[in-house]
Amino acid sequence: MKQIFILLSVLSISMLVASCKKEKSEPAEFKTVVLTEKQKQLSTASNAFGFEFFKKVNEVSGNDVNLMVSPLSVSMALGMTRNGAAGTTLQAMTNTLGFEGMSDAEINQSYKYIIETFTGLDPKVKLQIANSIWYDKDFSAETAFVTTNQTNFGAEVTKLDFSNASAAVMINAWVKEKTNSLIPEIIDQIPAEAVMYLINAVYFKGQWKYQFEKDKTVQKPFYLSGGSTIQVQAMHQHETLPYFKGAAFQAVTLPYNQGNYNMTVLLPDAGKTVNDVITSLSQENWNAWIPQFSEADIQLQIPKFKYTYEEKQIKPVLAALGMEVAFDSNKADFTRINSAGGLYISDIKHKTYIATDEEGTEAAAVTSVEIGYTSVGPDQTKYVTIDRPFVYFISEKSTSTILFIGTVMNPNQE
Repeated sequence: MKQIFILLSVLSISMLVASCKKEKSEPAEFKTVVLTEKQKQLSTASNAFGFEFFKKVNEVSGNDVNLMVSPLSVSMALGMTRNGAAGTTLQAMTNTLGFEGMSDAEINQSYKYIIETFTGLDPKVKLQIANSIWYDKDFSAETAFVTTNQTNFGAEVTKLDFSNASAAVMINAWVKEKTNSLIPEIIDQIPAEAVMYLINAVYFKGQWKYQFEKDKTVQKPFYLSGGSTIQVQAMHQHETLPYFKGAAFQAVTLPYNQGNYNMTVLLPDAGKTVNDVITSLSQENWNAWIPQFSEADIQLQIPKFKYTYEEKQIKPVLAALGMEVAFDSNKADFTRINSAGGLYISDIKHKTYIATDEEGTEAAAVTSVEIGYTSVGPDQTKYVTIDRPFVYFISEKSTSTILFIGTVMNPNQE
């Protein structure tokens, strides 16, 4: 089932502050984001593909690698690109992105709503979503294509001399600015066949609703999948948090500030692996798990972690999920970018960064599409000790939008 990952289910659970814990300042009030029927349809349809996309990326990325992708970033970059597709290429991208039965206007307006709504949702969570289009001075882009992406994606449009090395410098400077310097560049150099880049950047910085006390962070063992043990900086807290015990894992949700954005950690049971958990991810299972989360008294240990990731297999992953024609220089149809045709997606790059400590999380993602010519139980404390590889999501709660999804195989690996 081929659907996109703009919106992926996450927990619909109220966050309570444990009365017996230390004094805390009251966070801002949780805000419910209301979706239209079409947006709800898109949200439901997108979930299954989101899981399949992440599973495929995990499959091609190899074991023992800290992995993180941003479905939202990839989706937006492809969403802009889709506005230039036609014929079988348009149909393939529409199917892969899960937009069957939706008009171009409904699709674009959904993206616009996400950008405008999420960036100001929580005053203590900084979320920046930026889009841009860069094209060569000798290339002509259709006015409707440019205007649609400016109107709905807020895309900044710039014409450059791609034969000059300064063009790549300018594009990378934009990426660095929009990710708060976390991702300093996305392209090394511009190849001769490239005529356009469509780029999305997502930057996230959120404070925990319940921050970890720094004096409780101590060295603890972390058991790697290969059997060896390392020492990591482990954070500790005792809070009331949403908790769920699955068949092969336990899960806990850590809210940021007012609770619209959350990190959900899935820890495999002893004898199980991260791959066992990822294999079980599906829309059907997720729907079954959500109502089973409940508030629990949690003694939590989780490592601090910080790393960068670059997914170098985005093209084969998307091809396997139905977009192969868009990468075929002989068959791709992007005549809505330029009516003369001869265009195809020549490359896609995706880079991410995440750092999590006692105060919260800072994360970023950049996706670049290169266009080339042919072309819980009773009252008892739950002890959740995150001391082995785990899976995590960062998502917005009320609309089920996932920003980042990843694995931590080694917290000391940067």
